[in-house]
Amino acid sequence: MKLINRYSFLIALAFVAVISACTKEYASISEEDESNIQAYISANNLSMQKFDTTGAYYSVVSEGTGPDLDYTQQLPLIYTVKSLDGRYTSQDTFINHYAGRFGYYTPNVLRETIMANLKKEGGTIRVLVPSRKAYGRNGSGPIPGNASLDYTVKVLEKAKLAQYEDAVIQNYLSKNSLSGFTKSADNIWYKIAEPGTGSKIIGLDSTLTFNYTGRLLNGTVFETNEGASTILVNYIPSWQKAIPLIKEGGSIRFIAPSSLSYGLAGSQASSVGQVSIPAFAPLDFEVKVTKVGR
Repeated sequence: MKLINRYSFLIALAFVAVISACTKEYASISEEDESNIQAYISANNLSMQKFDTTGAYYSVVSEGTGPDLDYTQQLPLIYTVKSLDGRYTSQDTFINHYAGRFGYYTPNVLRETIMANLKKEGGTIRVLVPSRKAYGRNGSGPIPGNASLDYTVKVLEKAKLAQYEDAVIQNYLSKNSLSGFTKSADNIWYKIAEPGTGSKIIGLDSTLTFNYTGRLLNGTVFETNEGASTILVNYIPSWQKAIPLIKEGGSIRFIAPSSLSYGLAGSQASSVGQVSIPAFAPLDFEVKVTKVGR
């Protein structure tokens, strides 16, 4: 009986030794994240601080000069994000917008790092998020599994959003060599290609038949339609203000701020294949009115 106990003890001891050896052979995910982040910081000559015990690192790129940030409110953010290993990147600042309640901004550690270290509207912060605190081993959509992420987030000054968008529109016009546009009192930039020859004045209660194309300012066409028909009042405010500038048979192109389009929230695609409108996105429309009725 003592012999059996002795052998059982030796077998158990050997099993523990094997398990211990296996454990030491492989780094934990937290160790891998830390190693990858440190290598990335070194390779890119970054100066970053560790945020508490979260495993995230951050650098305040710009303190901001606006009012104190109120993280209980809707905040317009522009961000870029890429994985440290280069497998994923999303750098399009025309679509990478967020303007919901900040408490819903994810990943959680990104939100917590921003709240703790960015104090003023207009500020910019860069945050390295370890994979285990980002989207884990499964990833999310195009973000691959086990990907640590590099975010740069700018919190816009909410009171100056209109000025910011106007600057974006002017830059868009310049970069795309779009000349001959006039700025309206409502901050819509427009160009009338054909004034039209119809006798009816277009009003909010006019029934219009038209062809149109709508684009994001990165060039993505989010909607196109030929022979659409509706009452003008059913359309967004920018249409209600710009379309009456022409008559039946006329064509107009206008770039409108988000305040006259889909606002801070943007608009989700209503069907598969359509493109969502990002939060606080200025939009570019080309419209030809083919018929005006009442």
